[in-house]
Amino acid sequence: MNGALHRSYHILQVVHSLVIGGTERVVCDLTRHFNGGKFRTSVCCLDDLGDFGKDLIQEGIPVRVFSRRPGIDYHLLWDLRDLYRELKIDLVHAHQYTPYFYSAVACLGSSVPKTIFTEHGRHQPDRMRLKRVVFNQILRTTTSGYTAVSDFTRRSLIEFEKMPGSRIQVIYNGVPCDGGRELPNKRVSREKLGIGIGKKVVLSIGRMDPIKDFQTLIKAFAGVIQKVPDALLLIAGGGDVCYLETLHQIADALGIREQVIFLGPRRDVPDLLAACDVFALTSISEAASMTILEAMAAGRAVVATRTGGNPELVIHGETGYLVPTGDNETVCEALMKVLSYPDLEEKMGSAGKTRFESMFRLERTYGEYEKLYEEILCR
Repeated sequence: MNGALHRSYHILQVVHSLVIGGTERVVCDLTRHFNGGKFRTSVCCLDDLGDFGKDLIQEGIPVRVFSRRPGIDYHLLWDLRDLYRELKIDLVHAHQYTPYFYSAVACLGSSVPKTIFTEHGRHQPDRMRLKRVVFNQILRTTTSGYTAVSDFTRRSLIEFEKMPGSRIQVIYNGVPCDGGRELPNKRVSREKLGIGIGKKVVLSIGRMDPIKDFQTLIKAFAGVIQKVPDALLLIAGGGDVCYLETLHQIADALGIREQVIFLGPRRDVPDLLAACDVFALTSISEAASMTILEAMAAGRAVVATRTGGNPELVIHGETGYLVPTGDNETVCEALMKVLSYPDLEEKMGSAGKTRFESMFRLERTYGEYEKLYEEILCR
């Protein structure tokens, strides 16, 4: 760092939208934390506002929404340039590739803002696109920092986007620590959900999207039911209604529809985690799942697929189990190991909480982004 910040700097967080989701939650956390003192923040949604965006507006944080047109929206580039000038932006922090592309291109030929690109996740199967690789080399000139939410994501940027590996910093997502506050009570949380205290409960949280592969979890749970007939599977999250209907049909075909409960979008995640015995995530691909981190923070054992950044979060056999993608039989076996041995469930949950507190507290995430912001602004 060449010097100290000498005024308040205006940071613009750019994202697709602020619907309820992991990436969107990270953006909201950063926006709130850096909105005061040496930084102030505004948000730009390229597509939609979303519920999280409404929350920010109610809190008095400026949120600008551009309804992006299909294809390459050239008008959006001029809109962003005008926004940079209007708000006197010092630093643009773009989340995911499309917001990065528009944010960085809008900076070309402009001396006003600098850009940070944060990659949150990758589509599967991943592949290199020549046109994007060429653009990425041009956009280096307006990109002052690259971050990835896991080492898996960092390696993907190097391999498929040909971005400069030496400049990509891994900053893990974080979730708030309880800070000594009393966590939700299991009995009370179950009463709210109408669930008996003696039942075994598996919880999964994620958007309704085929990449989350809830069908594998439901098929695995059918095997759990054969050994624990009164067990329940709770699935929370909104999204693709057609995919949700497919999941309903799978549960119906397996004869377990009454024991697979779709909760829809929820904001009472701490209560849901308090009510469950084990947290499961069977995604085809993940970068650094916020819900896994929340489960670890709540002291819950985790069963997750060995994909993407999951092995960087979950230690197999210590804080939970890592299983192959699409393998419902192995998922079933892992769930039964945890559900059948309460001592193991408690031991893994405790180990996960300890790992969370040492590596994934939100305060640590804030500190690393603050250091990056200051280094860029002081150059």
